[in-house]
Amino acid sequence: MFFSLAALLRWSLGELAEGFGPMMFLPAILLAGLFGGIRTGVTVSVICMFTAWTWFFPPYGTFILTAGEAVGLAMFILTATLELYVVKVLKVVMNDLFLARERSNTLFRELQHRVANNLQFVAGLLLRERRSLESGSAGATALEAAQRRLDLMGHVHRRLHDPSAADLPLGEYVNDLCADLIKASDTPDVQLTVNAEPFRLDLESLMSVSLIIAEIITNSLKHAFRNQTTGSIHIKLEARDGSCILSVADDGCGFPAGFQGSKGLGQGILESLCCQLGGKLAFEHRQGTTAQLVFPLRSHAE
Repeated sequence: MFFSLAALLRWSLGELAEGFGPMMFLPAILLAGLFGGIRTGVTVSVICMFTAWTWFFPPYGTFILTAGEAVGLAMFILTATLELYVVKVLKVVMNDLFLARERSNTLFRELQHRVANNLQFVAGLLLRERRSLESGSAGATALEAAQRRLDLMGHVHRRLHDPSAADLPLGEYVNDLCADLIKASDTPDVQLTVNAEPFRLDLESLMSVSLIIAEIITNSLKHAFRNQTTGSIHIKLEARDGSCILSVADDGCGFPAGFQGSKGLGQGILESLCCQLGGKLAFEHRQGTTAQLVFPLRSHAE
């Protein structure tokens, strides 16, 4: 197809293309190599070479070449060879990148599977120890609470890495995720409000946003309500001018005066996730803490 298009263009230009010789076939060879592979590229190169040799150098229909025309044909063959060599190198590199990505995804799925199994294993150990204690005792009650928390953590973990989450309404998904995090915390009486506009995120963006929300909510539950058992967290998601705006606000104690931000592991995770989204995260400390993330929306085709 590429050869036919190039030949048709060359013949349609007629005298306008005189002097270019077979050079108009070079794009066809490059595209044939990219889409059809090296063998297809070589086949198209041979066809182009003989077509140019017989029909693009006078006298037409013969294999007679002058010295200048022979040099032009040799340059064409050399250029076509270099094109195919570059295509081969690109294909090797792309294949290596694809295999590396597949290995990375497999290792990531294996890691998530092992984490879930470890949570279930620890929960099973707690259950066995609880059964060995007297029912209703302080130890049995504490182990039962710890087991419930581990079950919730496992549920949150599976929800965070569930590909089917992309098909759920965004507000419902975020509400369920944060509700599980609150139940698994020491402040289960914190009230949660989620307002989300009816738009969708691609799976990759949704996973990054989920991890960011989970990290911010966990920090709020751990620090904002450390001296109180009640409070509220408000989450808002909206789409505006091709961007998604996420706001997570709590009415907790906020950060102490003069606080300049943390450089710990949690902050590093947030910065890495924001970088993946191509967004910017900012914190405002006024009557509690408000985190706002702004990042560009991606189309599902991307």
